[in-house]
Amino acid sequence: MYTKSRQHRDLQWTLKSPPLVTNGAPKFVWPHDTWFSDLPSLPRSLNLPTPKHTHHFRLGHHFERLIEYWLTHQRYFDLVSSNLQVQSNRRTVGEFDFLIKHNGKIEHWEAAIKFYLAYGDQENPYRWFGPNPSDSLGKKYAHLTNHQLSLSAYPDSRDLLYDMNLRVEKILCFMKGRLFYPIEKFYNGDFIHPSIINPTHEKGWWLKINDFDSIFDKRCSYTVLEKAYWLSPLRNDLKGESFETVSEKLINEKAQLATLVVVLDHDNNEISRGFVVSEKWLDLTNQKTSVLQ
Repeated sequence: MYTKSRQHRDLQWTLKSPPLVTNGAPKFVWPHDTWFSDLPSLPRSLNLPTPKHTHHFRLGHHFERLIEYWLTHQRYFDLVSSNLQVQSNRRTVGEFDFLIKHNGKIEHWEAAIKFYLAYGDQENPYRWFGPNPSDSLGKKYAHLTNHQLSLSAYPDSRDLLYDMNLRVEKILCFMKGRLFYPIEKFYNGDFIHPSIINPTHEKGWWLKINDFDSIFDKRCSYTVLEKAYWLSPLRNDLKGESFETVSEKLINEKAQLATLVVVLDHDNNEISRGFVVSEKWLDLTNQKTSVLQ
């Protein structure tokens, strides 16, 4: 059940968890851990955003709504606009996630929540693939730096901001998520990653579906995570299921290309999490890597 306690923990994770990228292009701001940990929290009593349809919802949209809710309820930053679209000849050319007024200056914040699995050369950002292999860390980073974070430099954007009497003086990337390592590297602490990545990023494991049976203890309890539960760690939010039950879900014809699974203790608190990937995910990822070679 998605409770108020869960709401608050998801907001705390959104604000306080380590950022994914801290060493990006220098013309933009990539905040480090301390910037996020120093952000003001909100009272637990507030009615925070809740996923409306846990089976079918957009995690990125929920992530942005948590940030927007926080911005409207704290006093450190002033929210000027959210999801402001830039139009050119009746066509949307981009969108400012957030325009913020801070210390008398206008800041453009882009928000991103991403999860990537290492497949091949772990120092190459294009070898980190999403649960949908069409997405990669390299591809997302290029789109962020070349388009999303550069939006205020576009002529149509400048015209829109001029009409609003605004001038962007700082551009910041509010990027969170996790990187998932091959399970043997995860347990060995072999956390090699691209240079743009924050060394203290949150980590998980991944393995092939055929290896799930041989690696994990059948006496432990597990749960398959819907996207509504992909942010903060589980703290008795969901009841654990048996190894056999979860195994059946993983091989079901309706299973995802990559399924996020959590290992739980006896009190249904999270021990670790990782993706169990299908043969189709591997096939699609191999196709992508062959194109990059």
